[in-house]
Amino acid sequence: MKSSYIILGSMLFLFLSACTNSNTEASLSNETMTNFPTTVKTVVYSEVQFIHLDKNQLVNEADAIVKGRVLSQEVQKNFEGFPVTDTTIQVQTVFKGEAGETVEVRVDGGETDDMILVLDEDYIPKFEMDEEVIVFLSADKGDRPDKNDFGYYVVGQSQGNFSLKDNLQNDSIENNAKTLEFDLNNFQEEINQAASIN
Repeated sequence: MKSSYIILGSMLFLFLSACTNSNTEASLSNETMTNFPTTVKTVVYSEVQFIHLDKNQLVNEADAIVKGRVLSQEVQKNFEGFPVTDTTIQVQTVFKGEAGETVEVRVDGGETDDMILVLDEDYIPKFEMDEEVIVFLSADKGDRPDKNDFGYYVVGQSQGNFSLKDNLQNDSIENNAKTLEFDLNNFQEEINQAASIN
């Protein structure tokens, strides 16, 4: 019986010591942390609807098809308050349609001061700074209130986004969705042929 009091007393002492130490550490942490701003961000996970397109659909739904280099990226909020990433691409070659010296492409997702929007990486277009890409672009933005804030969407999400950095060793180029390939040596001919089938 005496040993159980000793064990209980020892456990109580350890518990109170732990509480005292954690309170001291907490108060030190709070004093130290007052110099750092604390920001709470909402993290939103969203699914992407993905309709598989064949080459003809991809080409014919595109208002412009361009090859270019990624110049810049900027994350901002769309009209609903969700993060979007606007990527500016310097145009090197136009395969279809008309495009200026640069095009601005909007992709859902990104991180702002108060929110992170995460989408399935397999389905959304991805761009890296200075990367060379071929993109199939749609100017159809519907009746969105922010439709004048950017130039294009990528047709078929990642299906219309082709990175040249991983495809330069081959004669063919595969889209980021890994669903379509084009022959790099005959790319313009393939585009023209698909456009004529419409």
